[in-house]
Amino acid sequence: MYPTEIFQKILRPKILMQAAKIGLQSYRRETDLKKILGARALSDHNQNITHLSDREIELEEARKSGNAAYDMNKHIQIMTALLQELYLLPKARVT
Repeated sequence: MYPTEIFQKILRPKILMQAAKIGLQSYRRETDLKKILGARALSDHNQNITHLSDREIELEEARKSGNAAYDMNKHIQIMTALLQELYLLPKARVT
């Protein structure tokens, strides 16, 4: 599966995905990824994707459950970073 195919299979509210795509226009990997992942921000896109995916899943579960601590802005930031990391993967097939 190619990174863009992975992106298409992420079933999230359309408005969340649109906001994340718009966020890519101003996303600066060098600073934004470090803000999101802290010391875990690595040059290895696969590990970044794993960390971001884990956080995104937690946020999605909080959103679905109606958890008062759910932060939509954080969810958009995480999704934007995840999309960027997916776009940076080589065009080879993702396992």
